[in-house]
Amino acid sequence: MIVGGDGITVDGAGNPANPLVITAKPAPLVVADGDCITLSGDGTAGAPLSAAPRLDPSPANLLACGPDGLVVTGGTGGTVATACGLTGDGSTGSPLAAAVAQWTAACDLDTEGGHVYCDSDGQLRGDPPPKFAFYTDNASQAYPATPVPAGNDVPIVTPTLKITNPDACREAHVLVNVDVDVEFTFPANSGGGSGIGPDDMVYFANRGSSTATGIHTQVTKTWHRTIPAGGTLTEPLVITGLRGSGGATYTRIQWGINAFVFVL
Repeated sequence: MIVGGDGITVDGAGNPANPLVITAKPAPLVVADGDCITLSGDGTAGAPLSAAPRLDPSPANLLACGPDGLVVTGGTGGTVATACGLTGDGSTGSPLAAAVAQWTAACDLDTEGGHVYCDSDGQLRGDPPPKFAFYTDNASQAYPATPVPAGNDVPIVTPTLKITNPDACREAHVLVNVDVDVEFTFPANSGGGSGIGPDDMVYFANRGSSTATGIHTQVTKTWHRTIPAGGTLTEPLVITGLRGSGGATYTRIQWGINAFVFVL
């Protein structure tokens, strides 16, 4: 008796008319592979083993199986389509690049050009844009006849203006312009004047024999301030009286404060 084991078959009776035939059948070939390869066949002569790449059918997939292996499709020579903000098609003669304007300023781009940044959402951002703000306040206040101070630069009223930097990133430059008009009454042989801060601006003297009323003139002054990013400045306007004599008085003070805020 002849019995075939695994993969062995035995046929025939073992005589000249029906000879014994022993055949070995190969076991199916099993290959463990990844999801990107498809295997077929069992390794036999009738079903040879073959492998082919599995390609994602997504339209965004540019891979394909060519006669010499995997190739990138989707354009001539592996090029790509571009939208707003990009130029080129990715080929050797037309590389993919950012679409930019020509630099036309007289200064040097490498030292004077701004920058482009990528934010937390992946959006392109430029340098903060310039900002401007304007603040103003004014008043005209009547007073009972008040003696003009005899000293120099004696504060008589100090209005203020609150100025805020509109930029959270950069320091602001401020031009503060003020105007002041103090109205005086001068008896005979009297005098007096007014100023802004430490500066004497006007002085009047009555050398006549009668009282002069409603004597005034408007003066102006400009200065520079800086405000830190996002900060606020309270700017004072110190209006002074000076060199009062002979019973000189003031009866009205008119003032204005204007602030021009630049962030560049």
